[in-house]
Amino acid sequence: MNFLDKLVDHIESSLTLYSLIRVGMLGTGNSIAIRPTPGSMPSGYLNGDRLRPFSFQVLTQHTDPQIAYYALEEIADLLDATDASISGEGYVMVRCELYTAPNFVEVTDQGLHIYTALFEAELLKEV
Repeated sequence: MNFLDKLVDHIESSLTLYSLIRVGMLGTGNSIAIRPTPGSMPSGYLNGDRLRPFSFQVLTQHTDPQIAYYALEEIADLLDATDASISGEGYVMVRCELYTAPNFVEVTDQGLHIYTALFEAELLKEV
């Protein structure tokens, strides 16, 4: 989705991370991924504007658990403080909040430590 690409651009231009961010799945080595998650239904206004919640997950994976965790914390701090500067084809992000703090997921068979955090953004689509 266009919004995820804009979000990735925003994160990568604001932070120095150990890996580029992939949309979708984590890679096979040290990597970072962002992907949509199920969320709530959009709501509308009398003037026809729509407010669309957009839930997403950020995952970090690294052989060093501290690097994975602290990278995710940096991303969470950035996104939780992000204002409506992200916009795309017909929408403006009006809010982005962390709703599940960075937490441990697992250690893979390859010794990679995975951490995740969940976010919800609100996208205003104006008519």
